[in-house]
Amino acid sequence: SSLRTSLGSNRHSLGDSCIDLYAERVMIPRVSLLALLTGLSVLCVLLARHRRRRRRQRTRQLAKLLPEKVVVESSLVSTDGDELSSRKRWFSCLLATSVAWVTVFLCSFNSSTAIASSSMSAAQARPRIVFSFTTTPRGIDDMQPTVDALVQQEGDGFDAVYVVVPKTYRDQAVQIPEWLLDGKTKLNQTEFRGVTFATGTSPYHDKLKLIVLDTDFGPASKVLGTLLVEQDPDAIIVYGDDDRIYPTQLCERALHYTHKYPDDAIAVLGGWISAEDDLYCGRSLAVGVNSVSFVGGAGGVAVKRKFFGLEEKTMPAFEVADMSKACFLGDDYYLSHLLSRNGVRRRLVSDSCWNIEA
Repeated sequence: SSLRTSLGSNRHSLGDSCIDLYAERVMIPRVSLLALLTGLSVLCVLLARHRRRRRRQRTRQLAKLLPEKVVVESSLVSTDGDELSSRKRWFSCLLATSVAWVTVFLCSFNSSTAIASSSMSAAQARPRIVFSFTTTPRGIDDMQPTVDALVQQEGDGFDAVYVVVPKTYRDQAVQIPEWLLDGKTKLNQTEFRGVTFATGTSPYHDKLKLIVLDTDFGPASKVLGTLLVEQDPDAIIVYGDDDRIYPTQLCERALHYTHKYPDDAIAVLGGWISAEDDLYCGRSLAVGVNSVSFVGGAGGVAVKRKFFGLEEKTMPAFEVADMSKACFLGDDYYLSHLLSRNGVRRRLVSDSCWNIEA
């Protein structure tokens, strides 16, 4: 059955509102495929056995016409016994292999899905979790519904929602609207290992934080900007787009899956690529049914701060400003490449609540 989570935070119960669809989307199709393959294998064995039986019958009929009937029949009986024993061994091996495969699969399924967000003990502190996205002059005036959905999450919600804005976009200054930054709010200018930026809290909501980058790092700024201010290795960063309305359960579901798969980047959108090309900013390959080459930020991606390196090891990520235009604009490929380079698997999940609206 589906795995249901019952706890979104220490104080807020979410009941059975969200369902981990791993069983419906992954387990059942795999078991069905296994059953089909096993059935076909058994059918092939039975057909082969039937053909051999008919061949033996014809051989016996011919043997009756020979002078040395007794010797031949004795030899045939011995041969038939050997063939029967051989078939039994092959059939037993096939059956044992199928049973072992199903057992291992079910055990791995139970072990991987048994960890729900409600299984966190009270002694385990809730990790810091933030949401981050970037915007441009074309989207900054229309992103208020996105912000509202992110600051009004169920439970405790995100600890912070970062809006990363370049100071200039295509050589023109970016105008920040009054609702996001009024004349009374002052941003603090700072730097991180040579990357200069300004940061401050928006008057719109105390969780809404602004990061204004002096250098435009393209769409990848949605993560790079937050890497400058979040230094806790285990902090969870969920990044997405400025033109999506994310569900109110997104924060709780991100906590659930990052606890379930602590070493993976979690997403609901993604795909596979095999070509090593400048378009993809390097090769990103992974093995496994749920693992993909790249994850799509539009659906929301949950990562940990340490996945991109700490301190000085973070800085290679900012080299995107000097890369090709295709790489500069392909944030999904570039960020996935960074994860791949650091040995982080990209995993897709299926969830009834983790969805998006344009």
